[in-house]
Amino acid sequence: MDSNLKEQLVRAVFRFRRMNMELPPELEIRMGEFFLLKQISGDGPCHGPDSRLADVHHHLHMTRPAVSQMLNALEKKELIHREIDRNDRRKISVTLTEKGLSTLDQAMAYMDGTMIKTISRFGEDNTRQLIALLTLLADVLEKVSHENGDALSANNKGENGLD
Repeated sequence: MDSNLKEQLVRAVFRFRRMNMELPPELEIRMGEFFLLKQISGDGPCHGPDSRLADVHHHLHMTRPAVSQMLNALEKKELIHREIDRNDRRKISVTLTEKGLSTLDQAMAYMDGTMIKTISRFGEDNTRQLIALLTLLADVLEKVSHENGDALSANNKGENGLD
């Protein structure tokens, strides 16, 4: 395998990681918080009568502690309101405040404008191809990572005599 190809792939992946798309500072939210607000608003993949906030982390590809920290930050910024269910204290209802709705609307407008410009310049066909390729790449990387994790676990058991 061409070692230059491996290096180019790593550089390209890390270049996207470093880009770290940001929202305008006046909105006072980060990108992860934007996606969480969007999810809470009902415009997300796990919204519905049977959805639970505990499932949000999976759909947003974030850890539970990260989601919890974001909820705390959003509540401190008065963008969300949390309320414990009186019938089942394990359930917590999370809703957007008026300020949260306004912030989400502004962030959506910004993101829509950014995506329209990006797709317009990159081209719709290229965008579709890129989405398919990035999805495939993510699937492959997740599988390889899982396989490597299984191999590391198996190696660690062997070294510790836990076979």
